[in-house]
Amino acid sequence: MTDTLTVGVIQREIIPLDPPGNLLKILQMLDTCSGQGVDLFILTEHWSTGLLLQDDPDSLKLTEEIDGPTVEALREFCSENEVYILAGTLPLKKNGKLTNTALMIDPSGAIILEYSKVHLFSPMGEDLVFTPGDRLAACEVKGIGFGVLVCYDLRFPGMARSLAKAGCEIIAVPALWPELRIDHWETLLKARAIENQVFTIGANGLGNMAGWFFPGHSMIVSPTGDSLNNPEMRESAIVRKIDIASLRKFRRETCYIDDEREISDVNWNEGVNEPGGKSV
Repeated sequence: MTDTLTVGVIQREIIPLDPPGNLLKILQMLDTCSGQGVDLFILTEHWSTGLLLQDDPDSLKLTEEIDGPTVEALREFCSENEVYILAGTLPLKKNGKLTNTALMIDPSGAIILEYSKVHLFSPMGEDLVFTPGDRLAACEVKGIGFGVLVCYDLRFPGMARSLAKAGCEIIAVPALWPELRIDHWETLLKARAIENQVFTIGANGLGNMAGWFFPGHSMIVSPTGDSLNNPEMRESAIVRKIDIASLRKFRRETCYIDDEREISDVNWNEGVNEPGGKSV
């Protein structure tokens, strides 16, 4: 078990419909950062293809199996450089279904986590292309509990809470979050970090796709809601050391999730109007 973890968030402009070009660029950026002592690299949602659309047959040809060339290249990089990579998300075919799936690859090149996005964002037509996942996923990275949500999942607080209660100390969120609501992105990353006493790491894509603009603004947020970097709208590799020891000390002193009382019943009062009182 380690007290610190150095993470590198790779934020770059996605070339739509060009997996080989995107892979080459990502490998170059990973290689450039490999001398900075990074333990774990985190990529964005759809970093290899851009958005896939039901009415664009060319985009739907870009899907791969889990043993396809993109995943194999990342596995090789991990084993050669002894690092972890959270491979953002990839459009993966499995058992006849297409899923928007995040993979964690360990320093041996093994896949130790597979998470398919549960909440598909219908305004972008995701629900017409992908099959949603039906379970959360977590793993250990150097003895640190690590969970994953994808983009729209961030809006559903119960998912982050479940990961925290399962022992996650870091929750990563690969995303393609549009500029229109980028203030929500930053607020929700901070909220999930504060309420669950975890580090949240948001890796957001960059570029214009299908009429949407994605501005980056990737963030590494501490359990107290402080951003460890200035969110920017440019290609960058954000490298930060995360202090897990301070998180564990914080949780020992006061652990919000241990104090939570789960109450789901609502006593709905229809309008009580008593003499001398007021309507409720």
